[in-house]
Amino acid sequence: MRSTLAVILALLLALPVYAGEADAASTTAAAKKAADFLIQQQNDDGTFGKAPGAKFPGVVGLVVKGLASSPDKHRENNEKVAKAVKYLLAKQMASGAIALPDGGLENYNTAVAIVALISVENPAHKDAIEKAVKYCQSCQLVEEQGYNEKEHPRAYGGIGYGNSKNPDLSNAGFWADAMKANGVKEGTPAWDNLVKFMKRCQDNDETNPLAEMKGGDNSGGMVYRPGVSEQGTYKAKSGKEMPKPYGNMTYQAVKMLVYAGVKKDDPVMQAAFKWIKNNYSVEQQPAAEKGQGYYYYVLAFAKAFSAMEVKELELADGRKVNWAKDLAAQLIKLQKADGSFVNEVDRWWESDPVLTTSYALDALNLCIAAMK
Repeated sequence: MRSTLAVILALLLALPVYAGEADAASTTAAAKKAADFLIQQQNDDGTFGKAPGAKFPGVVGLVVKGLASSPDKHRENNEKVAKAVKYLLAKQMASGAIALPDGGLENYNTAVAIVALISVENPAHKDAIEKAVKYCQSCQLVEEQGYNEKEHPRAYGGIGYGNSKNPDLSNAGFWADAMKANGVKEGTPAWDNLVKFMKRCQDNDETNPLAEMKGGDNSGGMVYRPGVSEQGTYKAKSGKEMPKPYGNMTYQAVKMLVYAGVKKDDPVMQAAFKWIKNNYSVEQQPAAEKGQGYYYYVLAFAKAFSAMEVKELELADGRKVNWAKDLAAQLIKLQKADGSFVNEVDRWWESDPVLTTSYALDALNLCIAAMK
């Protein structure tokens, strides 16, 4: 009898904290808890938390965007949001960039700040937003910056950190969010040139013109920049050592392809969607070391599905999934009692609960919208 009870107890202890299917009510409750946690972390200067990156406008901007999009729609009538917005505006430079004077990462910080300022819907910030948008537009590596497609095939159309001329899909993803939020329409040269850069990041011989990116397994996934993956390499069936496609960049790229007006039947989009169907997960970033970049991943995941306006998806194995319910249930399970989220793997600052809770909150916000 005792052994039976011991087995039952062990099974009960092994169960996840949250085992139910998420719905709008439970997801809304989780988002409100996350928002309350973030509000409580504010410092006197308008920043949030104590991590080394706390003063970066990008981190402050992620918090503001999450709060503005949360169920309670926090705006500047909330003194905490008002103080954070004041901090962002105070960091705007003559160039239009919203960044720390010696901090670098200008495109990232400015792009996130643009989205945050737009999200609070205050017309008084129009001029600051326009200056910031012009700065970010100047970060795209095109003819105006001395780049052309023939001489700079790996960089053309891409966006780097602002102080770097080495573009990547992560910076491009934040830049694209800012352009989309500011109403830059599909079909414009900025989007078309960005698509050219994304093609060169895809494991897809059909559409990738770079010799160094040919010879892979044609998975359709995306890497950090042409020829480089932050998850290392894999040995393709051809025998060639290739940069490994992974979740963060693939979902960032899919979102951007939608923003750029690329249709679902386009070979680039079809290949990327094939990768998603083969690698769908809400528990782990696919093709990444365990835990790495998980909260960045869940937000990129939610943004991509939201942009595609996809609610249900049939996977390669025939299973049908509802991404918003799946993701919300997983995040609810991971949420701490105080409302926060934190990654035990400290790559890309994800041990900072302010950063990871901001990512998770905005992902939950998108889940709520997709459940309507």
